[in-house]
Amino acid sequence: MKKLFLLATFLICSLQGFSQVTTSTGITIKDEFYNNRQLVEILGDLEAKTGAKFKYEPSILKGVYASYWFDNMSLEIGMKGLLKGSGLKFYVDDNQVVNIIPKSQKVYVKSSYNSGTYYGGNASDVPAIAAPTVPNTPSTGVAPIQTERPKIAVINNRQVVKSPTKYNFTFTGRIIDTRTSEPLPFVNISIRSNKSGTQGNVDGYFTLLKVPTDTTTLVLSYIGYITTTIKLVPDAPINGVTIEMEPDNSELDEVVVKGEKTEVLKAAETIGMFKMTPRNIAKLPNVGEKDIFRSFQLMPGVSAANQSSSGLYVRGGTPDQNLVLYDGFTVYYVDHLYGFFSAFNSNPIKDVQLYKGGFDAKFGGRISSVVEITSKDGNKRERNFGGDITLMSANIWAEGPVNKDKRLTFSVAGRRSWAGPLYNKIFDTFNNSTAQTGGIGFRRQTTNSQTASSYFYDLNGKLTFKPSENENIALSFYNGDDVLDNSQSITSPFGGTGGFSNTDLSKWGNTGSSLKWSKRWSDKFYTNALVSYSNFFSNRDNTNSSTFTTATETRTVKFGALESNNLTDFSAKFDVEYKTSPTNSVLFGIQANKLAIDYSYSQNDTLEIIGKRDRGNLIAAYIQDELKLGNLALKGGLRMSYFTPTSKTYFEPRLSASYAVNDRLKFKGAWGIYNQFAKQVEREDITNGSRNFWVLANNSYLPVTTSTHYIFGFSYELNDYLFDVEGYYKDIQNDTRYTLRFAPQIGRGLLASETFFNGTGKVKGIDFLVQKKFGDYTGWVGYTLAQSDKVITQFSSDPFPSNFDVRHEFKSVNIYKLGRWDLGATWIFATGKPYTSIVGGYTVKLLDGSTKDFTDPSITNGNRLPDSHRLDVSANYNYSHGTIGLSIYNLYGRTNVWYKKYQTVTDATTNERYLSITDVNYLGFTPNITFTYKFR
Repeated sequence: MKKLFLLATFLICSLQGFSQVTTSTGITIKDEFYNNRQLVEILGDLEAKTGAKFKYEPSILKGVYASYWFDNMSLEIGMKGLLKGSGLKFYVDDNQVVNIIPKSQKVYVKSSYNSGTYYGGNASDVPAIAAPTVPNTPSTGVAPIQTERPKIAVINNRQVVKSPTKYNFTFTGRIIDTRTSEPLPFVNISIRSNKSGTQGNVDGYFTLLKVPTDTTTLVLSYIGYITTTIKLVPDAPINGVTIEMEPDNSELDEVVVKGEKTEVLKAAETIGMFKMTPRNIAKLPNVGEKDIFRSFQLMPGVSAANQSSSGLYVRGGTPDQNLVLYDGFTVYYVDHLYGFFSAFNSNPIKDVQLYKGGFDAKFGGRISSVVEITSKDGNKRERNFGGDITLMSANIWAEGPVNKDKRLTFSVAGRRSWAGPLYNKIFDTFNNSTAQTGGIGFRRQTTNSQTASSYFYDLNGKLTFKPSENENIALSFYNGDDVLDNSQSITSPFGGTGGFSNTDLSKWGNTGSSLKWSKRWSDKFYTNALVSYSNFFSNRDNTNSSTFTTATETRTVKFGALESNNLTDFSAKFDVEYKTSPTNSVLFGIQANKLAIDYSYSQNDTLEIIGKRDRGNLIAAYIQDELKLGNLALKGGLRMSYFTPTSKTYFEPRLSASYAVNDRLKFKGAWGIYNQFAKQVEREDITNGSRNFWVLANNSYLPVTTSTHYIFGFSYELNDYLFDVEGYYKDIQNDTRYTLRFAPQIGRGLLASETFFNGTGKVKGIDFLVQKKFGDYTGWVGYTLAQSDKVITQFSSDPFPSNFDVRHEFKSVNIYKLGRWDLGATWIFATGKPYTSIVGGYTVKLLDGSTKDFTDPSITNGNRLPDSHRLDVSANYNYSHGTIGLSIYNLYGRTNVWYKKYQTVTDATTNERYLSITDVNYLGFTPNITFTYKFR
C-alpha cells in the first residue's frame, strides 16, 4: 500500500510539473505605458523601476518595437501582451529571472508562458488585448518589426485616452489569420456594451455600424481561433483596419497556458447551423483521417446510422437533398470508398458551415440542408508545405505567395489511397462473407470471395489574386475519382467444380471549378460575382457469369446490368450585400444554371430498361432583408426560380427570427419553402441494396420536389456550457422512387409511368445538444428523436418508414487535452433502419425462350435491422511540426449490419434454385495510425 501511495504521489507531482505554470516573479506593475518603443528599452526601464531581472540574447531583440500598457497587473501577465506578435516568448526560471527566447526554441522547464496568445471569455478573463494593425504595416512575416509609430496601441481592456472623440461611427476592416494573413470568413464581431454586432463575409470583410464611441470594446469570435477582445483607441483609424486573430495553436507550443478559450464546435449562433474547421476535427476519432463530413455526423439531427456513407442524412433527408458548395460550385456526390471517406481533403479547407434547415434565400435547388465550404487562399507571408500518411492514404499540400509583392497566392493539395492494411481490411469486410441460403424448409452455406483492385484520389487547387486592398479574384479547382472493384466468386455448394462469377466494377467522380471576383466598393456595399462548372459521373458494370461443371457437361450462363449516370452544371451568379442602416441589411442576387443529365440502365448488354437525356435551364433571383430591433432579429426573404422543363415559376418565401431574452437565453424559429429540380431517384433493388441516380424534374412523371420547413427552438448558455433544443417538421411533396416490380408485362418496352412513382413525406423530430465548450475537457452529448414516413400508394396504402428512418440516435463526444496530447472518444447508438425483405420468388419464361427470376417482396420497409452502436477512440501527440495519432474505430468490435444481400443459386444437378441471404456488415475493430508533418 505504501509503494502504491508513493507511486501515485510521484505521478501526480510529475503531471503537475509538466502541465501548468507555477513559478512567478511576484512583481506587480501599477501603471506603465509604452508606445512604439524598442523592446530592449522597455525591458531596461522595467528593470530600473520594478527590480525585475531579464535574460536574453541582444541579437533577438534588435529592431523589435512594441506597445503595451501595464495597468495593475503581474509582470507575467503583462509580458504576454508585450511580446504579442514579436516571434518571442518567455519563461520564468527558479531564480525568478525572466528569460526571453525565440518562439521556435524548445524549452524544458516547469514554468513557461506562451507569449502572443489571446485570452477569451469575460472581461475578467482578458488580461492581454490585441489591437488591430494598420494595412501595409512593415513586418518581417515571422517577428514583426515596426519601423514607424503604430496608429493603434496595444492595450489591456482599458482606455489609453480617457475621453472618446468619435460617437456613433462606422468601423470597417478585414479579419485575417495572424500567421498566414489568410482572410477569415464569417467571423462574429460584437460590441461588448450592448451585444449588437455583425458578421464578416466570406472574404473576411466586415462593416460594424453605429459603434457608440472610439473607446468601445469589441469581441471577435471564430471557431478554432482564440476569442479576441480589442478596445478602440481615439485618433486611430476606423476604416480599412486589419485585425489579426490567432489560431488555437496550444497543441503546437511547448507549454499550455490555462485560460485560452476556443471551441471545437460552434453551434446555436444561427438557427440550425453548425460550424467547424479542419484544425479542430483532427482531435476527433476517425476511420482513416480527419474528415469534416464524418465529424458533422456526430451532431444531433445528422444521422450517423448509415456508417457506409460520409454523406449527410439531415433531419430525414438524403445526401442528394443537401446543397454542397465548394468555393461556390456545386458538388453532387461526396463519397470515397464505400463512403468511409468524404470526397474532400481537409488540408486545403479553411471553413465549413452546415445549415440543417431554414436556410437563407440566397441558397436554392435543395430541400434539406446546405453545406458551405471555403478553401484556403494560401499563406500570404511565406511558403509552406506538408503532408499526412495513414494506413489508408497519403496526402501532400503546399501553399504560399507566388510573387514578391505577395498579391498572388496559391494553395494545392493532393490525396491518393494505397493498398495498405486498412484499405485491405475494408475490402475483406465487405467482400468476403458467408451467405445463408435456403429453399423451403432448409438452409445451405455458400462461400463468397473477392480479389479487389481499387483506389481513390482527389486534387484541390486555388489561385488568389488581390488587385487592391478591397478586391479579390480567386480561381478554384477540384477533381476526385474512385475506382471500385467489387467482383466476387461463389463456390457451388452442390458439388462439382462449378461456381458463380460476378463482375461489379464501379467508377465515379466529381470535377468542379469556379472563378470568383469580389469587391468591397464602400463601407456598406459589397458584390460577389462567380462562374462555375461542375460534373459528376458514375459508371457501373454489374454482370454475372455462372459456370456449372458436372460429370457430363459444362454450362455457362451470363446476365447482368450496366449503369451510367452523367451530370454537368454550368452556373453563373451575382450577389450584392448592402447595409442600409445600423440595424438593417439587404442582400439580393441572380443565378443561372444550365443542366444536362444522362442516365442509362441496361440488362444483358442489349435490353435498355431506362434511358434518359435530360436538359434544362434554371434562372433564379432572390432578395433578403435582415433587421434588428433591440433583442429581436428578423430575416425575411423571397426566392423566385424559373425552370424551363416545366415552364413554371416557383416562389419560395422564407422567414427566420431569434429573440434574446437576456445574455444567456435565446428563442429562435424559421419557416420556408424549398424546391429541388435536379434530384436523385432511388432505384429499388431489394436483392443488392437500393441504388440512386440523378435525373432532372419534368412536367409529367418526375415533378419538382417541394419541402416546407417548420423549426422552433431555444438555446441557453451557462458559463462554459451550451444547451440547445430544436424541434422541426418537414412536409415533402413529389418524392420519387423507381422500381421494376410493378411492370405489368414482360418482353415489351416499359413506360415511365410504370416505373417512376411519386408520393409525399413527413419528417418530424427534436434535437437536443448539451455542449461543454471550453477547458481541458470539451465535448457534447446529442440526442435525436425523429420519425420519417413516406406515402406512395403503389408501394403501400398506408404510410411506411423511409429508408433512413432512425427513431433514436444518441451521440457522446469527448475530448481531453493533456499537455501535448489530445485524447478523444465518441460513442454512437442508433435504432435499426427499416428494410424490405424477400419472402418468395418465381420464374417467368420470356418471349425469346429464356427464363427470368422474380421475387416477392415483403411489406415496404416492414422489417428493421438490429440496433447499432460503436465506440471510437483516439490519441494524438502534437509536436512543433505536426501530429502523430492513433485511432481505433469500433473499439469493442460490435457487428453492425449494413444491409441484406439476396442472390439466387441454381443446383446444376437438379436445376433447383435457392435464395442466398447475406448480411453485409460494417467494419469491426479497426485501428489506424496517422502521421502529419508541416515544414513550418
